[in-house]
Amino acid sequence: MQVFKAMFKITKKRLPSALAYIIVFIVISVIASSNASKDSKFEMTKLKICIFDEDDTSESRELSELIAQNHDIVEIENDRDVIIDSLYYKRADYALVINEGYAEKLRAGDTADIFASYCLDESFSTVYMGQFLDEYTNSVKAYLSMGMPIDEALSCTEEALSQETDVSMLRNDKGGDAHYSVDFAAYFQYMPYILISAVFIIVCQVLVTMNRRDIRFRTNCSCISSSKYTFQLFLGSGFFVLAVWLLFMAVGVMLNKEMYTGRAWYAVFNSLIFSAVVAAIAVFVSSFEPADNILNLITQVLGLGLSFLCGVFIPREILSDKVLSVARFLPAYWYINANEMIADVIPFSSEGVIQCYLIQLGFAAALILLTLLVRKVRYSGAAISTNVKKTAVSH
Repeated sequence: MQVFKAMFKITKKRLPSALAYIIVFIVISVIASSNASKDSKFEMTKLKICIFDEDDTSESRELSELIAQNHDIVEIENDRDVIIDSLYYKRADYALVINEGYAEKLRAGDTADIFASYCLDESFSTVYMGQFLDEYTNSVKAYLSMGMPIDEALSCTEEALSQETDVSMLRNDKGGDAHYSVDFAAYFQYMPYILISAVFIIVCQVLVTMNRRDIRFRTNCSCISSSKYTFQLFLGSGFFVLAVWLLFMAVGVMLNKEMYTGRAWYAVFNSLIFSAVVAAIAVFVSSFEPADNILNLITQVLGLGLSFLCGVFIPREILSDKVLSVARFLPAYWYINANEMIADVIPFSSEGVIQCYLIQLGFAAALILLTLLVRKVRYSGAAISTNVKKTAVSH
């Protein structure tokens, strides 16, 4: 097991940088899973609004008070440049001007040009406030048309617009299983990107070091066969990936002690299989001995590419059929497919989950065979050329 031991000597030197990457990705995964739970909470959006009441009547003041009940009022100077700067630097979201003659026009049922506003673009705050002002003035006009006096019309409008509705966010929290919530479905959802990014940075660098010409030629001269050498590379890579995977599973236990019960074991096994796929990809890529800058590029392309194409970052419902057709030829697609079945995003089927397992294992087996072929072609050829040179020198 000389190759196995040599790998861990190199890994030990790179361990500080490895831990830095792993800790960063653990934080990312924890944040991702915690954000999923926030979807069940509803809070009304409060805007920072500045109001300039040029009419200064009881009607205009009543509107200002109603706005202040649901939003934060910001006091700034009534100067166009100051207002624009406040909007640009987000000190205010919306600037409302109640034009002179507001009360008189409102009593007459004329709502044209009673307001002016400052905004940078057609943002959410602009649409939100525009809709509110339209609802307010239309309600007042409706009550006035019923014969109500202005005071009563304003009071009824304020009462109608101040009514609150109890909002309950529905979410598939249990997924048919009491211990596998959408929070931990999200934790496993981001695992492909995290595993690829954390593993590639370390494993590929170690393997590229092991594949250096001087080390490879020295190995070719030893009694270790090429197949045994490759096997020990796979073994060492798999051991490191397993250690990273166990660390992520331990973090999952810390987040929820009842996480690994019931259907959640399907997700655990799914992530273990994908970890094996990542190890196989890492060994395959390192066989080409990419430079550090190329390796970083490959890591980003694989991590982000698989994540965007296969539904890690973007829900698969909004991906086009052509994208999903391409994604079916990638292992992360089947990982996400299994994870969504387990969380009941799509109907759960144990046979379907096992099928996803087998397809991922098929990718791993294909990558192993390709790696053996690449190493035989590249490194056996190097050994032959070395022997030819030695023979030529001896003659």
